[in-house]
Amino acid sequence: MTQIERRQLWTAIHRYSGLFMLLFLAIAAATGCVLSFEKPLDAWLNPELFSCTTSRPIDPATAAGALERAHPELAATTFPVRAEPGRTVEVLVEPRGAQTLSFDQVFLDCRDGHVVGTRRTEAGWGRAHLMRGVYLLHYTLLAGDWGRWLMGVVALVWLLSNLVGVYLTWPLRRPWFRQWKRIWQFRRSSPLPRLLLDIHRASGLWLLLPLSVLAFTSVAMNFFSEAFLPAVQLLSPPRPSPFDGAPAGHKANPPAFPDLLRKAELLAARRQLTWQPAVYQREPVRGLSGLRFTPSGIEEYRALGPVTYWFDDATGTFVYEDSPYADSAGQALSRALFPLHTGQMIGWPGIVLDLILGLATLEMCGTALYLWLKRRPGRVSARKRERGKARSVRD
Repeated sequence: MTQIERRQLWTAIHRYSGLFMLLFLAIAAATGCVLSFEKPLDAWLNPELFSCTTSRPIDPATAAGALERAHPELAATTFPVRAEPGRTVEVLVEPRGAQTLSFDQVFLDCRDGHVVGTRRTEAGWGRAHLMRGVYLLHYTLLAGDWGRWLMGVVALVWLLSNLVGVYLTWPLRRPWFRQWKRIWQFRRSSPLPRLLLDIHRASGLWLLLPLSVLAFTSVAMNFFSEAFLPAVQLLSPPRPSPFDGAPAGHKANPPAFPDLLRKAELLAARRQLTWQPAVYQREPVRGLSGLRFTPSGIEEYRALGPVTYWFDDATGTFVYEDSPYADSAGQALSRALFPLHTGQMIGWPGIVLDLILGLATLEMCGTALYLWLKRRPGRVSARKRERGKARSVRD
């Protein structure tokens, strides 16, 4: 196979792999752009659930405790340690015993803690469930595991296609770097087909590294339990944790929140963790209660994300530190996937970059489709001529 024939083969692979993933990639890019602002958009769509103003907000733990006393059929499993200004207190709940609930999220007034609204965290196209619907469309195409696996395959094809695209831009003749430099540029004065081709190639080259990271993290998260986690744990096993294995079904009552908070803060001080407690989380079926620490005291996923101290509900003793900073390299890589994919690893600059990558992916989908439609008639005519010549030779 000559160099020209090899280049033609990889061009065809790049073209048809792009056509295969074009629609799915466009959906992922568009929904990803929206999800860059998931929390602000959710609050804007549902002000009756999120908005609350007071100069002296209620303590979230006090509000959650009052909620459990007023509604003994539920247990508060997750709530913030401190109230955010201008926001209600968001509490995740589970039913107690054999009880059933029509919701799993409760919003409490920031002034006195009364319930202002509830909802179930499920996909839908009403205001209350729209952002969850966008998230599941992005992640699984609203098709469960089959959709998740399909999007994982699309991400893998995207990752490989990026590398093929770099190969196709590499010049055939010397001087290589001088000729390749032109591929990184485009001129607005060029005819439209040429301009769009140049934009398609240049944007792919300029954003190759972050786009490849985005594609890799997509593959890893979509096949997390099936492929990524087993491979990582085989190469770099994490420390044993009480979350290994099936839940034991403990029913012990959790320690009082002030005691848990005091123990967690003393433990953080001994381990020289200067972060602030941000979120209380309980796992009733495992008999564990934890406090999640972040640099700001508000839930966030900078760097590798939060550190959580877990305590046994029955004895109140410390049992496990969930920290990617003090565990294996494999655990650190696993915990890096979400902050990397969303851009939250470096805060707002990363989120803005994530938005730019989504828009660039939409641009590349659009330019690729235009170029395929523009050039398809010529390719069809050429194939017909070649078939005609082959028939005339046989005759």
